Amino acid sequence: MPHNVQPVTPEQFAQKTAQALTTLTQVVGNIIMPLAGFIFTVSIIMFILGSLFHTSTLRRTGAGGMIGVAIGVILYYAIPTILGVLQVVSQAFK
Repeated sequence: MPHNVQPVTPEQFAQKTAQALTTLTQVVGNIIMPLAGFIFTVSIIMFILGSLFHTSTLRRTGAGGMIGVAIGVILYYAIPTILGVLQVVSQAFK
């Protein structure tokens, strides 16, 4: 167990989390939609092939990929809302 971990206030935690999310948004912003489109297309193909050849594993993998991409894109577009909530919460603790 590390001994040099310092306690942080809720506003410091909210500030660091918001900063990390902002950095993540900037880094991933340019590649998220092309990558999501590619993975979604591959997942659709897997789902269709699994349905045609009656392969439940391939069908489940395709469905899981589509669901994963949908959740990922929703979370990506929800980042500004999450940042807003974190800022409101950090203001409440000041």
